[in-house]
Amino acid sequence: MLRAVAVSDGKTINVFRRASLSRTQGHGTYNALQQAGMLCKELSREAVPEPGVRKKRSERGYTVQSKIKFTMPFQRFWYTFVEPFGKEIEKGVYDNFFEELRLNFDRYVSFTFEELSNELIKELFKRKDPISEQGNYWDRYNEFDLLARTKSNRVIIGECKWKGHKVCKSLVSKMKSKCEKSGLNPDYYALFSKSGFSKELKNSRDPSILCFDLHDFEKAVTAESY
Repeated sequence: MLRAVAVSDGKTINVFRRASLSRTQGHGTYNALQQAGMLCKELSREAVPEPGVRKKRSERGYTVQSKIKFTMPFQRFWYTFVEPFGKEIEKGVYDNFFEELRLNFDRYVSFTFEELSNELIKELFKRKDPISEQGNYWDRYNEFDLLARTKSNRVIIGECKWKGHKVCKSLVSKMKSKCEKSGLNPDYYALFSKSGFSKELKNSRDPSILCFDLHDFEKAVTAESY
């Protein structure tokens, strides 16, 4: 299960499936690891139908899921890259470890980038309108890297791109389409990019579009004011 949590999207059923566990076995294993302090759950914020409300035929096979996460970030690194090659590493053989690191490190970092982006949003809004709720958001239609809500009930939807190319304005259009399908009406679209933004996006005068690159994270770390 620990390996499955490390390399999957974290959704409960997907973790159990990847670990080849039945739901009963999966929940039992999770409970043991949760009590040991290794795992925790992030609850879905998707609206749950009221009891007794008849579901549409297309929705009857759908279940609202939580996500399973490690309590300590280093545990995800360990079970992604180290544990699978533990016996080889003990013998001083590192080839497969470094190859796995080369192939999948960006995917690993992209998840950490999402968590840091959530922290950056909290830092940016804490003086004028503090964040009261934040984290990933997923429902039956879509998934967003970030959905935050401020104390004044402003909603921020965010996407985080740990890619080797600049983010273009087409991403905003895609986000708006996804929000419409998921019934979300955000006040801001926050974009976080490792490699910066296109000229069109940087020159946009739309106050609802917020763009953050690595320089913004650097300013937050050094406690510079925005």
